[in-house]
Amino acid sequence: MTSLILDIETLDTAPTSVITEIGALAFHRADFTEASCFFARPCLFSQLASGRTTSASTIGFHQQQGTLPTDLSASLTPQDAAHSLRRFIASVAPRRIWIQGPDFDRPIIEDFFAQFGGGLPWDFWRTRDTRTIWDAAFPDVKHDKRPHHALPDCRATLADLTKALVTLNRTEAA
Repeated sequence: MTSLILDIETLDTAPTSVITEIGALAFHRADFTEASCFFARPCLFSQLASGRTTSASTIGFHQQQGTLPTDLSASLTPQDAAHSLRRFIASVAPRRIWIQGPDFDRPIIEDFFAQFGGGLPWDFWRTRDTRTIWDAAFPDVKHDKRPHHALPDCRATLADLTKALVTLNRTEAA
């Protein structure tokens, strides 16, 4: 049985944010090994034309980190990105969808799917929060800095989730 880690990169913090990258990483629950992955760059211009938002502070953050998108040509329409992710999730049939924090990625991807993909491609109750699991296992330890690219962030999140669940001795929860 598999679980999935989902990560996005955005140009705002609002639920209506432009999404620059979507990454998803399926992993085997028994041993936390990677099974398959998904990556997409939804077209920024199409999202802006559809009313999705950006913020100067988030763009400034990405400029400081060196993670502002530069290749604007290698992207899918938002509808194609949403449908491709939907197909990937259906092919994996994950037991859990792990997201880093409950208040950022989930509301944005939910709004994105409402606008472009016909609603979330998983049951709401499958979502789990990796940040809370990390904090339960390591209350005084901050996880390693993220690269701020969706698929590498998924891999970093898998490493942190593995450490936290092993520490909590709750590997069956994944």
